[in-house]
Amino acid sequence: MVRELRQNLARCGRVIVDENLDLKTRGRWTQLYNNTSQILNQLLKDRQMRDWENRLREIEKYRGIPGRTGRSPDGPSGPRDCKAREIAP
Repeated sequence: MVRELRQNLARCGRVIVDENLDLKTRGRWTQLYNNTSQILNQLLKDRQMRDWENRLREIEKYRGIPGRTGRSPDGPSGPRDCKAREIAP
């Protein structure tokens, strides 16, 4: 997937600098380039975070430290408003 995104970025870059195309077309390709680069950056950040969590787990396992890398239930996928959850019957 990363390879495909990089290929799309390269293709978009070539179209953006093509002076034979009209400005509107180049603008649409610029937007596509920006969207693709955001997706690629997020994908790479997620991959890097997953690698760091795996490394930390290995270090914790080696040192005998209880795991702290697991995501809490109130993390990114859990509820955000803890007070509302506590008050609800």
